[in-house]
Amino acid sequence: MRETVSQQSSVTGGETIVRLPFVQRLGYGLGDFGFQLFFLTASLYLLYYYTDVLGLSPATAGWVFAVPLVWDAVSDPIIGFLANRTRTKWGRYRPFLLFSAIPLAGAWALIFAPVDLTGVQLIAFAFAAHFLFRTLYGVAAMPYLALSAAMTTDSGERSILAAFRMIAAAGAGIFVAFGTLQLVEVFGGDRIGFFRVSLLYGAIAVALLMLVFFTAREPALEFESKGPPPSFKAIFSALLSNRPFWIVGAALLIGSFAGVFFNKNLPYYMKYALGEERLIGPSLGIVTLAITLSIPLWTMLMKRTSKRLVFLIGAAIALVGYAAVWLAPQSAQMVLPMLAIVGLGTGAIYLGTWAMMPDTVEYGEWKSGVRAEGALFGVVSFLQKASLGLAAGLLGESLSAIGYQPNARQTPETIEALRTIMIAVPAAVTVVMAAVIAFYPLDGKAHAQLVEGLAARKATKDAA
Repeated sequence: MRETVSQQSSVTGGETIVRLPFVQRLGYGLGDFGFQLFFLTASLYLLYYYTDVLGLSPATAGWVFAVPLVWDAVSDPIIGFLANRTRTKWGRYRPFLLFSAIPLAGAWALIFAPVDLTGVQLIAFAFAAHFLFRTLYGVAAMPYLALSAAMTTDSGERSILAAFRMIAAAGAGIFVAFGTLQLVEVFGGDRIGFFRVSLLYGAIAVALLMLVFFTAREPALEFESKGPPPSFKAIFSALLSNRPFWIVGAALLIGSFAGVFFNKNLPYYMKYALGEERLIGPSLGIVTLAITLSIPLWTMLMKRTSKRLVFLIGAAIALVGYAAVWLAPQSAQMVLPMLAIVGLGTGAIYLGTWAMMPDTVEYGEWKSGVRAEGALFGVVSFLQKASLGLAAGLLGESLSAIGYQPNARQTPETIEALRTIMIAVPAAVTVVMAAVIAFYPLDGKAHAQLVEGLAARKATKDAA
């Protein structure tokens, strides 16, 4: 494998091990801290903000949340195709981070702007602000995802990049879960508190996205055959023939329902079922803390086994966690420790998914002759966000169907239905997701052979 000046290598037992400099690993990983300040705050609190702060009905809030997210999903493959055909002196994906970071932060703050609107006007403003944010989020986030496949072709190094990213993301989750509502109160509470927090989170995110731009490089693209950018038809054909990609993509599509129905329900469950509104942040924080602490463990196990096995072990542990939450006596003291089990398993699922996905780039290039990481990650984002949006819309409808009323005492029937959709739906989805991933065909050895074959193919073509 040809090396670049931005990489270090050593040889062990005849195998070349490619290592990225620590600053590139750290810089790339911290970028996801910035993205997750947006994504996780929206995932954990935006629906709650719409219903319990703005006063929108659950069904209305669900669709105000869902439709822009589905639009984000639809636009991501378009952004992916465009990024795949981008050629600049800074690389293919880094310029998107440079030019979209500040507008993205501005759109984020607009969501929480304390405007003096009511009724239809408030709904329209909330929808438009969220729509703008989701559009700009896709412009920045999709190239960021694809960047990991452009930074290195080494499967083990990609696992390390995924680990850095997951640790940063989980760290953001802890910060968001434990700190957001407290910061809202410190900054004035209610709408003005949320607005000021959005300004703070946006400023932090801009700084971290700039860090990614200045530290990352895209040397893996040197393995690509030189020539004009591939046509849209060629990229589309390459994606269709990429079986490992569709396996991981299907698992991601299905698994998003588990995250939405569990995480978005948890604030309602703590507030209304357990009567512990003050523990909303800590409950979400326990899950993300468990994810964070588990990533090094799962990374070490992944090096010794396979990404698929780590994923499947995580799914089994998550199922144990869901069962424990279901069976635990209905008190915060009993439920909170069970949430850590869910987080432990979820950490392996997240890491396994995002460590497997970049490896499918080389499979697709080997199969079709077209390297299409931009389009691939655009479709990934489409699958993830479309399912997140649909799940959020269905959750809003479900809350209305079970009789949920914001800031009111819920009936026993509503509480029991809330428990069911928070636990039973994610558990069933996890089983299906694990069954899909069981068919993932690539391990470290198979991927290394693909990379070697691609390098030989390119050398032969260049010499001709």
